[in-house]
Amino acid sequence: MEWYMVLFLIFGGLIVIMFTGLPIAFSFFLLSSIVIFGLMGEFGLRQLILGMYDSLNSFPLTAIPFFMVMGEVFYQSGIVTKTLDSLSKFVRKIPGRLSIITLLGGGVFAALSGSVVANTAMFGSLMLPEMMKRGYSKQLTAGSIMASGALAMVIPPSAIAVLLGGIAGVSVGKILVGSILPGVLLVVFYISYVTITCLVNPSQAPSYEVEVASLRDIFKSVIIDIIPLIFVFLLVMGLIFFGVATPTEAAALGALGSFVLTLFYGRFSLKLVYNSLLNSLKVTAMILMIIAGSAGFSQILALTGTSREAVAVVLSLQVPPMIILLLMLGLVILLGFFMEQTAIMMITLPMFMPIVQALHFDQVWFAVLVLICLQIGQLTPPVGLALFTMKGVAPSDVTMSDIYKGAVPYVFLDIALLVLLILIPGFVTLLPNV
Repeated sequence: MEWYMVLFLIFGGLIVIMFTGLPIAFSFFLLSSIVIFGLMGEFGLRQLILGMYDSLNSFPLTAIPFFMVMGEVFYQSGIVTKTLDSLSKFVRKIPGRLSIITLLGGGVFAALSGSVVANTAMFGSLMLPEMMKRGYSKQLTAGSIMASGALAMVIPPSAIAVLLGGIAGVSVGKILVGSILPGVLLVVFYISYVTITCLVNPSQAPSYEVEVASLRDIFKSVIIDIIPLIFVFLLVMGLIFFGVATPTEAAALGALGSFVLTLFYGRFSLKLVYNSLLNSLKVTAMILMIIAGSAGFSQILALTGTSREAVAVVLSLQVPPMIILLLMLGLVILLGFFMEQTAIMMITLPMFMPIVQALHFDQVWFAVLVLICLQIGQLTPPVGLALFTMKGVAPSDVTMSDIYKGAVPYVFLDIALLVLLILIPGFVTLLPNV
């Protein structure tokens, strides 16, 4: 049987299994088991299990539970509320003030949580009532909140970035460091869009009287509410960047630092510890199962010769490598309209990474580009996670149409960043190479 028929049958079977409602990881387990057993019998199943074990027996993956704990502690303790109050003292009478505060807060909290759902739900609950009360348009309100949530997918330490590194076999530390500048650029793009939009059309965000904080209050807020959070972020990313610690060691210190901050702010409790550890355990187990399922899927692609043949066909095409890159990224964006991000990574990366290596693309650069494509999927219908999280926290008069319209400009901004990073790879590769 030709390789493309095998590939068609594998993907067709996977889609059928997923439509039964079986969780993503178990869908991959079941498909891999059926194919391996059909090819190699009981011996194949043993090899499948050993391959999954080897994929999880990796030291860099031990960073995952620590990053989860760090994010959960900040989410459960409500420290982000204090941060928003402090940021509001810096953002004075400028167009779209509340949207800009939301985006700045999203950037800060993204660097501490790594969760799109947590970010969107948090800022939807905190900022949406105030923005609606001040007469902000529904599209601007919903868009800025969803964008602030989606930042958690790019700004490190991103849970999806760690998962991507595990599936793709790329250094997690380098992906985290490489996504710092793109994350900052994305925040700048978003804030610039809001400012320009509100200048051109002031009715999008009516102005209101703002109490101007004194320099003393601003200084106090910086010392008490912002510098400690920046310290935790620098503790994690700084140690990785300078090679002082591995991602696991840095993540462990970050988790410890998050608990220390709750003591500092008087928000530490045994209930906080219990909830943070329990939720982190659930998410970590899910991520590790997804990585194991992806390893099994990679094995069946290798055993059937599908991945080898697909790479050979791609390399034989008489087209520039950049065209192949754009086709791969375009496929990730297209799948984002219909599938969840982890499923997209598990399906595409085992096929894409051999092509990336054969074409001599920088693997960290490619991983960050994929990360941005996956973020676009958070903001596109019909399955964008940020869209439905927004709907869950929004009042009934905010329709899905309002939410979709609010997300569209940020999708184009993500695409603009993607183009910029393709044209100037140094925005990604500079820090990891240093």
